Amino acid sequence: MPHKRKGRITDTAAMDSSVVSFVPDGTSGLMPAGLYLRISGEESAKGEKLNNQRDLLLDYARKQNDLKIVDIYSDNGETGTNFDRPEWNRLMEDVRRERITCIVVKDLSRFGRNYIETGNYLETIFPVLNVRFIAVNDNYDSKKLESSALQPLDTMIKGIVNEAYAKDISRKIFTAKELQRKNGLYYGNVPPYGYCKDPADPHHLIINPETAPVVRQIFQWKLDGMGNSHIARLLNESNTPAPMRYQFLMGAVKAPRYENSIWQGITVKVILSNRTYTGDLAMGKKRKNLSRNLTKVRNIPCEDWTITENTHEAIISREAFFEVRHICTRELEKNRSDSGKAGRCHEKSSFC
Repeated sequence: MPHKRKGRITDTAAMDSSVVSFVPDGTSGLMPAGLYLRISGEESAKGEKLNNQRDLLLDYARKQNDLKIVDIYSDNGETGTNFDRPEWNRLMEDVRRERITCIVVKDLSRFGRNYIETGNYLETIFPVLNVRFIAVNDNYDSKKLESSALQPLDTMIKGIVNEAYAKDISRKIFTAKELQRKNGLYYGNVPPYGYCKDPADPHHLIINPETAPVVRQIFQWKLDGMGNSHIARLLNESNTPAPMRYQFLMGAVKAPRYENSIWQGITVKVILSNRTYTGDLAMGKKRKNLSRNLTKVRNIPCEDWTITENTHEAIISREAFFEVRHICTRELEKNRSDSGKAGRCHEKSSFC
């Protein structure tokens, strides 16, 4: 399954051809080895580099008389709690093509922090594929397992410790963000349309004089009874840049797909449902547990969101916002009733 990337961090351990093609004299019978490097996003943010791992593994491999380095695989900014990583996937593809028959890592935590999946690779997948696995700092070499009856147990214990570490990091990140939310600090990457980050404090929102009038107009049109698609059409006809196109024009986002984005009904709906415009911050809407092998972010019920009032200047009064929300909820219930799906408002409707 293709790996969908979101803002991949630049690889700081790119290999030149002379390093990758290192092969000792007399290579007959040597095992083709792939060196695997990984640091997480949190580690990269702290300034850690892949170069140290690279140098350690190159030094180790060059001292072995039964290995030849075929390629180096570097996952920069990738979590260790699952194995859906671009360079790991490339490595495993080379393993299946028998281009690589030995994998060398710095230690088991660089390999993975989910001990169940890690154990599955070590106990099942690698033996089936006839792959030798070496974790240098852990003194683990699957070719030499017979030399220590306790090595599999030792590996399992280290895997459990690594996953416990990931869980601890997850709890610490959640606690830090929870404190930020309660203190009314904004920590999003791109501020809501109508606002910009305060140059003096990036965790504080200030009104954007260019886009705030558009937000006020959208709410007024909704109060006047217009539908979301109608509002979007009027904005497109007036050549008002849609939110992501505006961010693209300002240089805040770089992806070319945003260059020609236009207003749509869903864009209007998102703005009308955003309580930030009242001067309040509603945060903690989604959550992901770093210690679990999850592919989807979990939506948090709206009654469990953290609401901090009066954190910044309002664009819309609370009275106008809640009146619009009432209008949107009525529209939603009518649409569901017309389609035979009447029911209470769900968080995904964005009008809880």
